[in-house]
Amino acid sequence: MPSAMRLGAFFLAQTLWSLGASAVPSSSPIGRRHQHIARGELPPDLNITTPEALLSSTQYGAPANDFHSCTGDRNPVVFLHGLSSSRNADLNVLQWELQNRGYCTFSQTYGAFPIVPWIGGLESMADSAKDIADWIRKVKDETGAQKVDIVGHSEGGVQALYVPMTQSGISDIVEHVVALAPAIHGAQYYGFTDFWYIGGNLTREIAKQVQDALGCYACDDMMTGGAVYNQFQQAAGKIVQPGNKVTVIMSKTDTLVSPDVSRIDEAGATNVLVQDTCPDDKVGHVGLAYDRGVWRLILNALEENNDAVYACEQGLTY
Repeated sequence: MPSAMRLGAFFLAQTLWSLGASAVPSSSPIGRRHQHIARGELPPDLNITTPEALLSSTQYGAPANDFHSCTGDRNPVVFLHGLSSSRNADLNVLQWELQNRGYCTFSQTYGAFPIVPWIGGLESMADSAKDIADWIRKVKDETGAQKVDIVGHSEGGVQALYVPMTQSGISDIVEHVVALAPAIHGAQYYGFTDFWYIGGNLTREIAKQVQDALGCYACDDMMTGGAVYNQFQQAAGKIVQPGNKVTVIMSKTDTLVSPDVSRIDEAGATNVLVQDTCPDDKVGHVGLAYDRGVWRLILNALEENNDAVYACEQGLTY
């Protein structure tokens, strides 16, 4: 193997291992534990219970999905969390806030392996899209609403656009789509994908195999050359579905998913930079879910106004 390919493979394995290790508690060699997880087998030394640090956090936990008692005047809102997160983290704080404002809100953890149900967004995005579509239909049917709104962050933002685009009948029952920093034009993972292409298609295929071995099929789906990336490329000009009102919210200081990776220049899409409303807010990718200045932009999109619902603040920079 040429030296450039060896170097690319080394960085590839090292980088993907660090990404995978953050998603699943593990100290084993690359792939072994995660291959067990992907097959649904239980390694004897793996603790699969939700960590106490999460359960004891005041930031953990989402409202119950109340299909019958909620009587909000607006469309019910489905929240879609990001990669390696769940309904109990990421957008859950915003979900509580919107519920307190009279919205009917709903969420589920998608894309999780049964063996670690508190870590979502890992399964292939095509499989998760089917589950999300079923959930959206359930929310509409159970609430009796005519339309459903979607708010998604990161991978959830990608799914907020991908599901109406690919799943039959979903675009017809969705009105507003709000996507926070979706990697529509290829996730770069802090630029490490440049290493993954250093040996051309060979190292790119290694990238896919390693990510699959780690149990993160969605990681490859979103990156440049991945399955979902390719579908968006092929659908260019038709990503936004007829009747859907799409708002893409981005931050200039997002170092994981930059605005050029997120923006959609199509009819029916509005691209919003946080700094156009809050110029001093250096909010990062994770911080978008918790920033009250961003919450204002989300509510503006859902309610189709420009009310200053929340004051600007200094969001999390990571």
